[in-house]
Amino acid sequence: MPRRPFQRLTIVRLMQHPERPPWDAGSDAIQAAHVAYLQGLHARGVILVNGPIEQLDDSMFRGMSLYTVSPDEARAFAAEDPAVRAGWFVPTVDGWIFPAVPRAIGDRVDLEVDVPES
Repeated sequence: MPRRPFQRLTIVRLMQHPERPPWDAGSDAIQAAHVAYLQGLHARGVILVNGPIEQLDDSMFRGMSLYTVSPDEARAFAAEDPAVRAGWFVPTVDGWIFPAVPRAIGDRVDLEVDVPES
């Protein structure tokens, strides 16, 4: 079987905590710290892209980030997000592999997978 190059990222979804505290006087500061934290991870290359979700099918799905680190590392970074620490969100983490093609993200190859010939 030919080997095909793949890339690997980690998807972190921020799900609304089922017992999220109500918005109060300190919420603006938490939101600002949340945004600054994610921007800092992006500047360091830990997050490729992130942002809020336009809720269509799942009202609890609030935001998503594509991390360039392993799922375990991404989970640790997500746990330190000020909005997660404040009880606003529960992060869910999954690894994602996809073919490294010209339209893929960047030019890196993270693994190779045996695939049947067409």
